[in-house]
Amino acid sequence: MTSKQQNQSKVHGLVLGGGGARGCYEVGAWQAFQDCGISFQCVSGTSIGAIVGALYTQQTIEPLIRFVHELQPSHIVADMPAIPENFEEIVANRDQLFAFLRGYMKEGTDISPLRDSLSRMFDYDRFMASPIDFACMTFNVTTMKGEAFYKKDMTKDDAVDIILASASCFPAFPMAKIHDDLYIDGGFENNLPIQLCQTMGADDFVVIDVHGPGRVRRIDDDSRLIKRIQPLLPIGNFLDFSQAQAVRSLRIGYLETMKYYDRFCGYLFTFDRNSWPKIYMCEKYLDLVLHGRIEVSFELTEKAYMRILGYKPAPLANRYAEAYRYGRLIECLAFEVGMDPVRLYDFNHFLRDLDERL
Repeated sequence: MTSKQQNQSKVHGLVLGGGGARGCYEVGAWQAFQDCGISFQCVSGTSIGAIVGALYTQQTIEPLIRFVHELQPSHIVADMPAIPENFEEIVANRDQLFAFLRGYMKEGTDISPLRDSLSRMFDYDRFMASPIDFACMTFNVTTMKGEAFYKKDMTKDDAVDIILASASCFPAFPMAKIHDDLYIDGGFENNLPIQLCQTMGADDFVVIDVHGPGRVRRIDDDSRLIKRIQPLLPIGNFLDFSQAQAVRSLRIGYLETMKYYDRFCGYLFTFDRNSWPKIYMCEKYLDLVLHGRIEVSFELTEKAYMRILGYKPAPLANRYAEAYRYGRLIECLAFEVGMDPVRLYDFNHFLRDLDERL
């Protein structure tokens, strides 16, 4: 058996973390998997990760992409206003906000719009016929224990209820009822259900962690973890269901996952793969010119990002990372002059634009 055949015979797992609106990042990552020819034989998810994972199992990404591009807060919760970005917006929209809060305090939230959207996108027969296995994490309030549901446990009558139970982010969302028990968001038990992938027989797995609120349980053996994909750029509040932020998060998920798999290069900014020879030449030239005069370490670039962006971005492990040092400082200049990191650049055009702005 060749190494390629051995690789094909392995069970590859995908773990999708919870994170509300941040799950749009996972949809972009799925687009990147398609472009890279990467597939998984089992998927586990919590909360929004359960919703994306169920649709991944039935292999229907197009309705989910449309859902993201048309997303509004009221598509998740009835009459839900947009999350204000500042005090001025709170004052300007105070009547709508107070009306929503009064209704929430009296009757809770109405998530029928989310249920309707999921019911339209979810195809039980296609889901069950798929060779991809599935599991999601919930928290059973009746027994006060985490409870996993596997594809084999799901029926046509309760499948949507189970998926929504995993995403019932209490107290923002109401408790879900399945049979005689009450359930809330699986993040109360485990926001990154790696163990479920292991139970389904995954030989290795990829984890997408969008850092949503919830508990993350450690695993004793992570030797089967091939990649941990996590956002490098900010992807917004987990309750920000605005269209602009949803589309931006999807785009970030696509661009960054392509970098995790070596299809694109750069760090927080993204360049097509054809740009790498030019970038590498610049790195070597600056090494030659500055040798002995200044040392550009990764610690220095981390401090620069911290000063400019106010946070330390996650590490990016790919074939380009070790050789890409001066480029990170050039990216800092690009942030300073207001260039948009959420687009795919040609390095020559990037430098020309940066030069004009400087």
